[in-house]
Amino acid sequence: MKKSFLIIALVAGLFACASCSNANSPEGVAKKAISALQKGDYETYASTFDLSESDQKWLAGIAEEKVDTELNDKGGIQSFKITDCQMNGDDKAVVTVHLIYKNGEEEDEHMSYVKVDNQWKQKMNK
Repeated sequence: MKKSFLIIALVAGLFACASCSNANSPEGVAKKAISALQKGDYETYASTFDLSESDQKWLAGIAEEKVDTELNDKGGIQSFKITDCQMNGDDKAVVTVHLIYKNGEEEDEHMSYVKVDNQWKQKMNK
């Protein structure tokens, strides 16, 4: 009986981890966006937003100009960790990402997501 409970718990844990790492989840898209920022890949970063293709190109240019400067001032992103994901129904979420910069600064970033055509996309915060 104890062995079967342990196996069920292990399988349930693996399933939970797999669903969290799903690329088409708010957390998965947040990881894609922050990883792109770490690499200076502003086109991929912009592709995570709920914007038209032309607006994504515009955002990539602005991000390269403004965000790159801010990240360079902090030495770049050393590491990050998803610390929370709050779902609001089936189509909205807020992901909290804890960022650690190479200069030692740390901050939490709250990223809003919306499900569009069955894909999670980042919303522009106003």
